[in-house]
Amino acid sequence: MKRVLFGLALLSLSACEPAGMRLSSEADYGAIAEPAPVMMSDGFAAEKRAAAPSSPQVSETSTAQSYLAYRYNYGFELPSKAVAATAKSHADMCQAAGANKCQILSSSTNDNNADYVSANLALRAEPEWLESFIGDIQNSVTNAEGRMTSNSVSAEDLTRSILDTDARLKAQTTLRDRLQGLLATRNAELSDLLALERELARVQGQIESATTNLAALRQRVSMSRVDINYQSKRLAVSQSAFTPVTNSLKGFVRKLSYGLSNVIDFFAGILPWLLLVILPGLWLLRWFWRRRKPKVNSKV
Repeated sequence: MKRVLFGLALLSLSACEPAGMRLSSEADYGAIAEPAPVMMSDGFAAEKRAAAPSSPQVSETSTAQSYLAYRYNYGFELPSKAVAATAKSHADMCQAAGANKCQILSSSTNDNNADYVSANLALRAEPEWLESFIGDIQNSVTNAEGRMTSNSVSAEDLTRSILDTDARLKAQTTLRDRLQGLLATRNAELSDLLALERELARVQGQIESATTNLAALRQRVSMSRVDINYQSKRLAVSQSAFTPVTNSLKGFVRKLSYGLSNVIDFFAGILPWLLLVILPGLWLLRWFWRRRKPKVNSKV
């Protein structure tokens, strides 16, 4: 069991080493189970260099190759009534091109205020198709009596990330192949086989993760990110300037209505008292006063 674990550790280390330092075959891995003393002579170094697979040489062409992820930002100013329609037409252009040319990442519109309407559109686009798309959206903005307010481009260098991920993927793939070969040919105890299978599963998981990361990085290079911001034009005298007057007029009508309703409620509440209590009471009081007055005069 110790020999198997030791061999797995050496396999993991060999997968992370440069190609010139890796073992040349599975027979070399079998020999490591009993480590031999390290020979430092030039003959040993020459023999090991000859047995090891040749590592890729970095040429001027490969050094010049770079992987850049471009990001474009555009800002447009349009009449408030044309903002939402223009943003929607640009999103429709992207959808009509297909997922291999353009992909919508997000889209939003804010039209809570009639004087200020804004929209945002984020997408990924294939570089060649993007050139014609930019021309088309500029023409549509011009036709809608709008203008471009901002235009910027930035690039993120993903060369090192892509090359490192690709190297790790190749190393893990080589290690997986060796583990599969050992698992198929080696006669070992059940505990050793289980250890090999666990190591193989771990390596396979790393391969899948590296493959996903590499695909995502390459997609960022092959399709550029585009962020478009739409804003309505600012008016010299906006409708909101008359909002206080409009609110006051609306408040006057509302308060007048409330006042009339209160008067109606008051009369509706007092009318039964007036007819059944107050008026009969006044009549009785007047009748009593008239009957009492002659008696006072007769006594005098």
